[in-house]
Amino acid sequence: MLSNLVDRIRVPHFLDIATYVSMAAMSLLGMSGLPGLRSQLLALGLVLLFGFLYRFVFQSGRYEQNRSLYFGAQVLILGLLFMLGSNNSDAFNFLFLILCIHIAVVSTARVAVLWIALCFGIVSLITLATRGTEGLYAVVFYSITFIVSGFFGSTIRQVEQERDRNQQLVEELQATQKRLQELAVVEERNRLARDLHDSVKQQIFAVSMQLGAARVLLNEEDQAYSPVIEAERLARQAGAELTTLIRELRPANLESKPFSEALQEYVTAWSRQNGIIADLRVDGVLSIPSPGDEILFRVTQEALANVARHSQARNVTVELTNKDQEIILIVEDDGVGFEVGSVEKGVGLDSMRERLEATGGQLEISSQKSSGTKIMAKVRRS
Repeated sequence: MLSNLVDRIRVPHFLDIATYVSMAAMSLLGMSGLPGLRSQLLALGLVLLFGFLYRFVFQSGRYEQNRSLYFGAQVLILGLLFMLGSNNSDAFNFLFLILCIHIAVVSTARVAVLWIALCFGIVSLITLATRGTEGLYAVVFYSITFIVSGFFGSTIRQVEQERDRNQQLVEELQATQKRLQELAVVEERNRLARDLHDSVKQQIFAVSMQLGAARVLLNEEDQAYSPVIEAERLARQAGAELTTLIRELRPANLESKPFSEALQEYVTAWSRQNGIIADLRVDGVLSIPSPGDEILFRVTQEALANVARHSQARNVTVELTNKDQEIILIVEDDGVGFEVGSVEKGVGLDSMRERLEATGGQLEISSQKSSGTKIMAKVRRS
């Protein structure tokens, strides 16, 4: 069918302006050549109907549901307008040219040729029927104008297609640039994590070993024994926090495994390292589209880091569920809690909220002193 052989092209604004201006000017010129008021009103009604269909069917894109029906209706309207026999019939013919431009803009070349040939045939038959042999010169002139209108509409279509392709290339370039920036950040984080692991962590481990050796050589009665014990505890704590920091800098590879699996590995390692019982519950969520997976992973890291540093909790529950096209992450502990309204900056809450809000997500925090803390993060699956 002809209606299937078309392109999806956005109609440029200048074509809308040209159409409305042509309708106003040419309808007035054409109606001035009609003999009576009745025929003038009929012509006005047909022009308004042409404009109504253009505005509410063509401009809105509804014509795509059945293009042949739309173009056929417009050809019929202009054919009736042309048959009124105005002395200035060339004005009404100009509206045919405008319609041919519309056809060429949104149709493939073969379909546009067929429709334009149909319009030219109708105009030629009416002209010859009303003028006789004197209309041959007009038919020859019309043939040139119809060909030009087809080329003009085809040129507009090609320009719009090229503009759309350029816009798509720009969007792809911007996406690639953003991805490169993200990769640069990831690479820098990995470099920093390697440096911390290979230098600072090894030095802290060496300090811890030296303090352990010193503790063995000391008696509990020695004045240096208690400070060495405290220094050894602080060294172990610093090593544990550094391990957490390195793991946060280099999260699990979310691209090579399901999000739930990566989360399970992290929660298990975190529980073993911090001596806090952690229970992970996953309800029907196997994978999460990027960047939601990385955001929720970072939120989990921040939340569990706060649990280890501030909550004094013995148990923590991490729950991942899918509800109403949203992925919901809940981290809840049985620690000392805090007053949400009076919490100080720097505990990672702002960072979690900013990560989520950047992609339309939400963060909800509920906590009271001596009642634990519950953090709920939501991201859209789409």
